[in-house]
Amino acid sequence: MKKLKENSNGKKEIKAARIHIRTTTTKKELLQAKAKDFQMSLSDFLIAAGLGLRTKQVTPEINKSIYVELCRQGNNLNQLTRLQNTLAASGKDPELDLDDRKTLKELRTLLEKILTKLEGATAN
Repeated sequence: MKKLKENSNGKKEIKAARIHIRTTTTKKELLQAKAKDFQMSLSDFLIAAGLGLRTKQVTPEINKSIYVELCRQGNNLNQLTRLQNTLAASGKDPELDLDDRKTLKELRTLLEKILTKLEGATAN
């Protein structure tokens, strides 16, 4: 079967040549999984790898609620950093007070939970 495919120069080419290879089932599954990570067909992935072409790995989608929580925690970190820098610039002791320490401890706990969830999401 012949397929029409656009090459890197934007020109259409007919894919008519075939390459037959043999491999183990395990290696085939690994190659297919890797091609899927790059959102490519197995043949396109193997051709790109064989020719040393750069492939763009697609970042896995993350849960929207995790993303929103990361944004919130990043905002909290920025606020604490700004406060500490302001205190240091004014000549006051920039040591964290008890509320700031509590907030940082909560932030660390939340970030560890998020990291655990992200690790679980990328493992799937």
